[in-house]
Amino acid sequence: MLTKVNPQGGEIIVECGTGNGYLTFPIAQKVGNGKLITYDVTTENLDAVRKLNKKFNLPIEIKQQEISYDFEEQDSSVDKVISIASFHHYDNKSEKTSFSGRLKALKEFNRILKKDGKLIIGDVGKNTVSHKYFDVIDNPKYCFPAGHPYDFLGKEEIYDLCSQAGFEVLSYEVVHVPWTFDSEEQAKNFLHTIHNAKCSSEESFEHAKKYLNFWKKNDLYYLDWELFYLAAKKK
Repeated sequence: MLTKVNPQGGEIIVECGTGNGYLTFPIAQKVGNGKLITYDVTTENLDAVRKLNKKFNLPIEIKQQEISYDFEEQDSSVDKVISIASFHHYDNKSEKTSFSGRLKALKEFNRILKKDGKLIIGDVGKNTVSHKYFDVIDNPKYCFPAGHPYDFLGKEEIYDLCSQAGFEVLSYEVVHVPWTFDSEEQAKNFLHTIHNAKCSSEESFEHAKKYLNFWKKNDLYYLDWELFYLAAKKK
């Protein structure tokens, strides 16, 4: 994802979905006298990044994402908008929002981007191994507190949404990006923690191994994962 974003010195980049900051900090290191503006709906995520950045003092501006998904940036003021593993959260199956949340978000991305500004999204795609796994854990027992009430986009759907929002798609690919671990126990604990599962770590791991390939090569363990990577530009 970092390679696809290709941050340059002086750029203003908006990140949608801070998470634990695993993409935030590497990008902020590369924008120099530019700025990385990061949004997240979870206050705890933002607080953690804010605390860690006291150590690094990088050009990171932290903002709370409101449920309306509006952004504070002015029209045509941003060089790039990026999102990793969070774009599907803009819609909710239980609320029957279909694609409306993602379309609204894309229109907001387009509004704040400069002409020819770039949009880079990495997310779970329809009918990938990751999608099949998420369908299985759509239960508070395996993904607390509300399961995983989100659906995913296929290639034609994301192309159509981008076109409606004023983007020209530059590239699209689905890539295997397996999680890498030092031990099977580390993989088990990772899965149990990331979904805040309320079942045992053994049970959640058995679900993962059933729907995701798990293998060992040399001294490392791998759990399969697939994401689509989309690059588009504002027309």
